[in-house]
Amino acid sequence: MNQPVARPLLHVIAGLSPGGAENFLLKLLQRDEVLRAHSAILSVRPQDDLLPKFLALGIPVERQPLQADWRLPLRLWRIHRRIHAPGTRLVQSWLYLADSIASLSAQVFGRLPLAWGIRSSHGARGKRLTGLLAQRLNPWLSRHHVQRIVCCGERAREAHAALGYAEDKLCVIPNGYDTRTQRRDDAAGVALRAQLGIEPGAPVVGMAARIDTFKDHDTLLAAAALLIQEWPGLRLLLCGKGTDGEALRRRAQSLGLGDHLIGLGVRHDMTAVYSSLDVHVLSSFTEGFPNVVAEAALHGCVSFSTPVGEAPEMLGDPRWLVPVGDAPAMARALADCLRQSREQRAAWAHGQRQRIEQHYELARVAALYRQTYNQLVPGLLPTESH
Repeated sequence: MNQPVARPLLHVIAGLSPGGAENFLLKLLQRDEVLRAHSAILSVRPQDDLLPKFLALGIPVERQPLQADWRLPLRLWRIHRRIHAPGTRLVQSWLYLADSIASLSAQVFGRLPLAWGIRSSHGARGKRLTGLLAQRLNPWLSRHHVQRIVCCGERAREAHAALGYAEDKLCVIPNGYDTRTQRRDDAAGVALRAQLGIEPGAPVVGMAARIDTFKDHDTLLAAAALLIQEWPGLRLLLCGKGTDGEALRRRAQSLGLGDHLIGLGVRHDMTAVYSSLDVHVLSSFTEGFPNVVAEAALHGCVSFSTPVGEAPEMLGDPRWLVPVGDAPAMARALADCLRQSREQRAAWAHGQRQRIEQHYELARVAALYRQTYNQLVPGLLPTESH
């Protein structure tokens, strides 16, 4: 654990696992030198997969992982003390648990300006603790103990307004992507295909998503079982936490997928993964701002998604949307795409990439965050970055 360093912007986050909010914060700080130079991080959950990457940026990180044991009161006191360390002028929290803790410390028991980061459009539905915080405690806290609530998309804003969050504090800053670095690498894709034993020319459909009820892998597996009737050599490439597990493998075998499924688990070479795919599809029941939809398009895959969260706006064309939970409809959409020439699919992917470049460039998004922070604490950050 690094010793706290006096930097004016403190990010309080519910762990450093490779999830959507955590990866977005990492990319935001990688891209924007002003935010990077003025930020410190306080992590309140034990997950620390991304810790080395934040430390490599020179960002001070303190970990105070909360666990239900006798040390919990001491951990909470240390979190409160870190939030109020000398030099902290603004707190930005990410994810519901961190939002609750930051409000109680920075506002109920202090007077530090605070912004929340809302990353979903479902209010943690179906999750016991975070659901209780998101739907009961945080709506009340939002009315009294936070200055700005930054939502990742318009649907997230609408969903939280409906939950009772203070509407006058809700605003939207979308996710952003460093389009300079996210590009298809055909050599890396071919190498990964060879490593995995995928035949040259075999169609590959993929999804980058951890195993979670909300991601609805079952519908994707059922759609793949229909696709192999036309493409016996098709491979379904899945990555994300749990995708290399036995439960998924058994489910795939029950559908007759057998060796068609390749479960990679957590991967850190996502350029190679995306570049090995012909088509990427997100089958989720619900999302906030589904990063993988944009990342797949930036890496030259035709990107499909269910119409969840901000996916319809990201893709901009209803032909790339498939109904939630409808395996036959998903299979038909993917089959129509796979029947096209490689050149046609590349042209479609290029069009999707252009839309992401136009609306979701990370430098523009970082500027919106700096503007928001300076509105809350005038003069907190320089107005320009490189």
